[in-house]
Amino acid sequence: MQSELLSNVNPIYYKGDLSLCDHNWHYERIVAGCDQLYYIIEGECVIEVNGIRHTATPGQLFFLPSHSTRTLYTENGKTVRKYWLHCSLPCGEKTFFDLINLPFFIEVADPELVESLFKSILAKGTDVSLMGKLEQKADILRLLAYYIHSSGASRASVAHDGKISYIIGYIEKNLTQPLTLESLSEMLHFNPSYFIRYFKAETGFTPMSYINHQRVLLAQRLLLDAKIPVQDVGVRAGFPNPYYFSRYFKKKTGFSPTEYRSYAVRTYKTK
Repeated sequence: MQSELLSNVNPIYYKGDLSLCDHNWHYERIVAGCDQLYYIIEGECVIEVNGIRHTATPGQLFFLPSHSTRTLYTENGKTVRKYWLHCSLPCGEKTFFDLINLPFFIEVADPELVESLFKSILAKGTDVSLMGKLEQKADILRLLAYYIHSSGASRASVAHDGKISYIIGYIEKNLTQPLTLESLSEMLHFNPSYFIRYFKAETGFTPMSYINHQRVLLAQRLLLDAKIPVQDVGVRAGFPNPYYFSRYFKKKTGFSPTEYRSYAVRTYKTK
């Protein structure tokens, strides 16, 4: 059941702060390796999510999942003051946004509550005690609960039926192995043409597009580890051809693997 799956969410905090951003804050078509939250306090900025432009204004809370493509910037000499938070929200082998459909932003009706939650989460960012980490996770979950309630997502549902969930689970466990349309369709005893239509109707992707999408997400996570040579990332993510990996990665993220690693390091150090 959906409630049982979502009850397994385990927030992982990476970094956050309250920042004032000017014209130097500008990122084009990025697909970050984590979920991001922005709570606008003052000023104005542009947040484009999957090609849809939003003018972010005070009182709006944005929740951007790791798989979304976003462009972030200020314009016309304006600045924006915002709380921001980078985290991951795994639910077992899935993520929070795999299981529930939510809008990318909400209008905050209780700014005191939301601001207090951000302050509490950030204050515990350097607390290494067990109690501090547990309280921080609880605060992130409270922020999620507020977001869900405010979005009106009372009928959020698990995205896939049992057969597709089985195939998706198999794909995610075997991303580094050869995966073919024929072998996957055979697992469900479907012919390949029907399997493609069935899979796309459930997920919005063709099977091979979904596989490559997941491999790019895995590559993004691997690129955050500076100990892994860039030339090894593609193979570890399931791309046997380095040239194809580099070309496909840039097509989907807007960065070459080397550029993405440089960007990611800069982003997680930037307040």
